Amino acid sequence: MSYGRPAPDYNIVVDVDDDEPTLEFQDFASTNAQRGRMNSNGQTAGPAAAAAAAPPYQPPGSAEAPTGGYSVWHTEYWAQFFNVDSRDVVQRSFLAVVPKDSFLDVYNANPDLWGTFWIPTSVIFAMFVTASLSQSIAVALAGQKREYDFSMLSFAVFTIYTYVLVIGAFVYLATKYFGSQPGLMECFSVYGYAMAVWIPISVLCVLPFDWFRWAMVAVGFASSGFFIMRSVNQIVSRSNGKLHKAIIPLLLVAHALLVVIF
Repeated sequence: MSYGRPAPDYNIVVDVDDDEPTLEFQDFASTNAQRGRMNSNGQTAGPAAAAAAAPPYQPPGSAEAPTGGYSVWHTEYWAQFFNVDSRDVVQRSFLAVVPKDSFLDVYNANPDLWGTFWIPTSVIFAMFVTASLSQSIAVALAGQKREYDFSMLSFAVFTIYTYVLVIGAFVYLATKYFGSQPGLMECFSVYGYAMAVWIPISVLCVLPFDWFRWAMVAVGFASSGFFIMRSVNQIVSRSNGKLHKAIIPLLLVAHALLVVIF
């Protein structure tokens, strides 16, 4: 039985505006993590605690330095050491010949193997070409026939690469043992770039004057020797030991033997 008027039919339409802002949920845990971690006493870790948690210093160019997560078996690991242009290599070569500024300070800002490899290679090529040219001139003046000796090229390749790799590795192992925190790449780079001075000297030694050649060799020995000693001393100075008193004479002897051989 019905009382009163019948209930009318209603159609309710809800208009939803797409431009209205929607609800967003914030992750307060991540925000708090960025502002600082809370210790067990409810206190925020200060700068001292953050510094204590920082990783130990690793010099650029060392095997332990951060490499973007790549291992030595990936090409991306080695690609970072070739991220230089010709201007960078020329600048570093100039610092090796005229060490008015610190070579390692410039090198460690962007370590490279480009100059470390190509400078010794260029020295080998320059020495072979200039030596062959000098002998050709002497033979031509004597009216004789010239025969090229490619064993000299093989000897130069073996001697220069062995010197750069073996002595560079020796410096790295010796300084690392005494806590100087060296970089393997920077030790190789010191001996690789130290060869830069021998490129112009090889060209000048084409002149057929023995006294002039010996003078140029003495200049090259002094320039490259000073560069090596200065750079190695900078690596050694990272520790408080007295390693330089033992290693410097050995490096001078090895450097002198290289000059005498050539």
